[in-house]
Amino acid sequence: MTTVRLIATDLDGTLLGPDGRIAAPDAHALLQASQRGIHLVVATGRPARWLGCLEPILAAKPLVIVSNGAAVVDLASGRMTRVQAIPGDAVAAVAGRLRAARPEVLFGIEHGFEFHCEPAWPLREFDPSGTLVEDPRAVRRAHWEELAAGTSPVVKLLAMAEGVTIDAFATQATSLVGDLVTVTHSSPPGSRGMVEMSASGVTKATTLARLAAELGVAPGAVAAFGDMPNDQAMLEFAGRGFAMGNAHPALRSRFEAAPGNHEGGVGHTVRALLGQPSDQA
Repeated sequence: MTTVRLIATDLDGTLLGPDGRIAAPDAHALLQASQRGIHLVVATGRPARWLGCLEPILAAKPLVIVSNGAAVVDLASGRMTRVQAIPGDAVAAVAGRLRAARPEVLFGIEHGFEFHCEPAWPLREFDPSGTLVEDPRAVRRAHWEELAAGTSPVVKLLAMAEGVTIDAFATQATSLVGDLVTVTHSSPPGSRGMVEMSASGVTKATTLARLAAELGVAPGAVAAFGDMPNDQAMLEFAGRGFAMGNAHPALRSRFEAAPGNHEGGVGHTVRALLGQPSDQA
């Protein structure tokens, strides 16, 4: 087996436990990997302003891919770099097609450090640990016409529909707008339909591939961890792709298995990759 030189991990449902935190054994395993010269990349659907949970692994100086590949965050400066925004005409076309098919759909626009949404959009204000993740000062509510007229780069477009499961809505949205944007989701089966859309061709995998190439790391030397459809391309890119025990069935059937996030699956597997006993922390 090729020696692992880069570890890439999703956050929610993967590195973060059910309490919304990085458990000490997981953090310790990643810090040990960093000390051995292994690069660490966090690849999340979260926006740039939802990264306070990374404090336990800051010493590893992770590269952080946010909004499903649409940008990279420099944790030292707090800046978003490598932004790959959805063009304005594509945003308008996507909204038009989806609303024609499902008039009840709600839209949200992710700008990275601000979130703009229609008035009825339900906000996630706290993560499972009780930590505030959505500062009300970063949120703007307005009707779609006003939101769409904004000039800030759109790093992710979100659409929510009632009365349809997430997998069914993702399939419908892909058929309607997949020629304009990359459609994915990060919700468990049966959840309310909320799809996440990035610029065409942009995924966690495409941005990870660029970072790996710049670091001189071949795909075969990458180990990646994920749990939801928005992680699939990243796991396919990696030489070792691991689906968490709590992962979406579409991932569990295709990739190597890691214990669930409630069992410290990332740390357990990283220790095995480092040649340590699985219970060593």
